[in-house]
Amino acid sequence: MVPIVVDASAGGQVFRTAIGLSALLQKPVEIRHIRQKRPRPGLQAQHLTALKTLQQICNSRVKGLFKESPEVVFFPQKPVSTRLVVNIGTAGSIGLLLQSVFFPSLVSENRLRVIGGTNVPFAPPIEFVQNVLLPELKAMNCRFEVALNCHGFFPKGKGRVSFVSKKTKLPLKSICFTELGTLESIECFSVCASLPREVAERQSKIAEKILQELSTDFVSHVSCKENSFSCGSSIVLLARFSTGRVLSASAIGKKGFPAEEVGKKAAYHLLKKIRAERAVDEHLADQLVPFMALAKGPSTIETAVLSEHTLNNIKVCEQLLGVKFEVSGEKNNSSEIFVEGMGFKEASK
Repeated sequence: MVPIVVDASAGGQVFRTAIGLSALLQKPVEIRHIRQKRPRPGLQAQHLTALKTLQQICNSRVKGLFKESPEVVFFPQKPVSTRLVVNIGTAGSIGLLLQSVFFPSLVSENRLRVIGGTNVPFAPPIEFVQNVLLPELKAMNCRFEVALNCHGFFPKGKGRVSFVSKKTKLPLKSICFTELGTLESIECFSVCASLPREVAERQSKIAEKILQELSTDFVSHVSCKENSFSCGSSIVLLARFSTGRVLSASAIGKKGFPAEEVGKKAAYHLLKKIRAERAVDEHLADQLVPFMALAKGPSTIETAVLSEHTLNNIKVCEQLLGVKFEVSGEKNNSSEIFVEGMGFKEASK
């Protein structure tokens, strides 16, 4: 079978979705110009480890399997159930790596222990994966579980996460996330490692103070592991609504950036999302797009920000799955995203 050619110059999101869908569909892909527009182009540790993981799940042949490779040709076989220890080796995001693993895990039962970054810049924190993404995917029939064993921060990483999948009843259910509902509570996960506990406490307290104007319950989970494999802090805020929708915001601590500033950054970001009154935020939207395309029937979401990641995911899903999205709204503005899903069941191969 001739590989489908995918241009991944826009970034890692295209690469992750392309190899994941390729593994699920058992269709080879040739991915060119990988992350060409990024400061450090080609495959980095997180992308390379994701590819190696799918190679094992799908018993695949791969060309271009090396760091900073600008091009990859991936020939997947039928996904099989696996038990793997996956070590990114850096603070590369575990959440981003799992984005690729999710797709073949719809049809195979996998158990992974993943070592890497759990709360790192420019990536979804593990609390987002657990509390925002997975519940929405569960509503579509996905059977994924993610357990946090140990946080890992930049630059050392060394966080530990367990991932378990069970075969999904296919086709996936369609979704309609256009109503936000009324705010019911705010949940806060404030954590630190190899730092005094007061760092996490200060992050949480300032966020609670700023969000008092919402007049809703504020539930805080503060945790600290003073002697950890890595050093850092993060805060993740979740706004829970009557419809079941969850809006999230997060911030990462860094040297010279006071704990109060970390909490403020996340709190004001969450306020902005709540005031936009859209059911799906930009970080969830791009991750829902491929599952909407795979589901049976019409799916619609409304997002406050139409991000580049979402547009890139739409493009690669249209190319690999043969669906056509309808998008109203301009980039970086509010938008409604609609697709008639393909109703994926099982690859015939």
